[in-house]
Order: sequence, then C-alpha cells, then structure tokens
Amino acid sequence: MTKLSGNSIILCADDYGLSAPVSRAILALADAGRISALSCMTASPFWPEHGAWLKAVAGRVDIGLHLTLVDEKPLTAMPRMAPDGRLPSIGRLIANSYARTLDLGEIAAEMDAQLEAFIRVVGRPPDHIDGHLHTHVLPGIRDVVLARARALRPRPWLRNVHDRFGAISARGVARPKAAFIAGLGRGFFAAASDMRDHLNSSFSGVYAFSNTPVDYGALFSRFVEERGDRHLILCHPGEAGDAIAAWDRQRAEEYEFLAGPRFENFLSARGLRVARFAAA
Repeated sequence: MTKLSGNSIILCADDYGLSAPVSRAILALADAGRISALSCMTASPFWPEHGAWLKAVAGRVDIGLHLTLVDEKPLTAMPRMAPDGRLPSIGRLIANSYARTLDLGEIAAEMDAQLEAFIRVVGRPPDHIDGHLHTHVLPGIRDVVLARARALRPRPWLRNVHDRFGAISARGVARPKAAFIAGLGRGFFAAASDMRDHLNSSFSGVYAFSNTPVDYGALFSRFVEERGDRHLILCHPGEAGDAIAAWDRQRAEEYEFLAGPRFENFLSARGLRVARFAAA
C-alpha cells in the first residue's frame, strides 16, 4: 500500500546562479508560487547580479545556500583541493572523502566564503543549506556543514537525502542512483541527530538526466509517493538553449511542466500544496 503523509510538499529548485537561463526559470517559478524553495550557487560569477534579482520574491520562498565543491571555480585559494583553480569532479570528491584525504581546512574556508557571499547579497543568513550534487553529506564535509549550521541564527534547515530503500523501490524512479545517494546520506542523517527538527523527513526528485528529455510530469507523480511528514522534492528547472548548464533540454522539460497547467491540475487533483520548510 502506498504510504502518503500530509498534504504539503517542499519543492526546491537547485542551481540558482549557475546561468541566466537557469536563474530566470527558477525566479519565474518562485514568483508564480510553483516552488517553495531555491538553492543558490554563490561561487558562480553570476551570483552578485542574479542574487539581486531575488528581491522580487523575498519573503515568499525559502532561499538557501547550494554549497558548491565540485567542477566550478572556488572563491578561495584551494591549493590542495583545486590546484589548477577548478574544484574536483564528483567522483574524485567522493573517493577522497571516504579515503579521508580531503583538506577540511580548505573546505571550511570555502564554505565560509560562499556563506559570506550569500549574506552580502541577500542581507541575511540562508534559510536552508544543501550541496551541489549532494556533497554536503560526504564524510568530513558534513562535519564542516553541521558546525556552520549549528552556529547560524536563525538555524537553517538542512537537506536530508537519506530515505528508506523501501520508499525508493516503491517509487521506481532511477532506483540505483536514488539508493546510492540515500546511502551517502546515511552518515549525515545520523550526525545531525540534534537537528532533526530542521531536516526534511523524506526525499525524492532524483532521476537519470539524459540527452533525450523524459516526461517529467509522469515522473513527478511518482516523486510524491511514499512521502513522510516533511517531504522534500528537488528539481532543476531551466530554459532550453542554455550554453552553460548541462542537460538544458531536460531542465526545460521540468520548467515547462512546473510552470504549466499540468502541474497546477496535478496538485489540485491530489489535494497537495507546495510549502516552505517551516510550513510543511
């Protein structure tokens, strides 16, 4: 039997600031009330400009930090983590985190710089913190993230990517990938035991991006299944023809669904609403 809990979902759009097409799409969805949260890449060179755009939706959505530790150019000098001026790939970062060879001092300084960049533009600390490609949950990195989160006031919400494998199996979407991410998040969930009241209780939205767009609406109907009391769904909307963001056609498919009548009808038919973290 499908387990459903509550009538609200937290819908968070990742990668704000990555490119103008991505930021425009996310901002339009926030302005229309179609998403309840967005996560910002403050290491992006576009952040100061795109961050200023958020004034249009201030107070209507949760605005958070999308900690970026892979692929992009860091804000700080990281001679060990990014000797060529570019952060490592996700595969290399995962391997080094489990080998305990990460330079956590460099990571802490970079997180502080990304936090400061957020506060400088938005004018306050982030409503929530998560990580680009879920890197905030990795060994070592999670300790830095949790330490910073515990020190911030007001205390931010944190993204929990660990979910029940039974729920992942029942949803039937990208099971190996979703299960792998859930496994990565197990340690973070345990380490954040004192912050459970600031974690989402279940998580979905993971699927296999490809060069051939899929029917995102059909996938979304499965993302809301097997949800807990505070269920978080991530999304990656954008516009087609983006020269910077990867998978632009799939991002555009997400944007079209979330901005259009199918999504509105979907929520209405199921008695669902998108809600901010504190209201979910």
